[in-house]
Amino acid sequence: MSRNKTVLLILLIVILYFITPNDGVFATVKINFLHLLPYIMVAVIVYLVITISVLKRAWKKLDAQISDENVINFAKIMNISFDVKRMLGTNNLIDLYRKVNFSKNASLHAKELLYAAMRRKRLDVPPPGKGTDIDAVLDKPKRSAEEIKAARIEATIQAKKRKKKK
Repeated sequence: MSRNKTVLLILLIVILYFITPNDGVFATVKINFLHLLPYIMVAVIVYLVITISVLKRAWKKLDAQISDENVINFAKIMNISFDVKRMLGTNNLIDLYRKVNFSKNASLHAKELLYAAMRRKRLDVPPPGKGTDIDAVLDKPKRSAEEIKAARIEATIQAKKRKKKK
């Protein structure tokens, strides 16, 4: 469940708690609910700790050896765990995806599952089998002001030529 849905669900529960009357059966339900809240919080924290530790283990296994089984396991665990981007880091996840995407040891199906998991976590990654070397794009030198001006002049000249042909 996404974070927004979880927040909305909690807000709905809180609103229902305050709307229900304080007498009769509702009073006992409210008291029991208040006694149950700490256990729910502990269960959520334990779930987070377990899923993050399993995810880190799967990440290390995938980083060490790229295979279909490792990629599929990592994608499945990534789909069920919260807060993946904060715990593992956005750059680390994108680097791992790039490594899997350019690997010949993983099938297209496994790459598609990992792509779907990355997109579900709102990471901007290219589809499987596509993409460029991001480092080459980032290390491209900046154009000087003269080069930009010359490119603009050339573009306007070409646009005028196309206009005259019509």
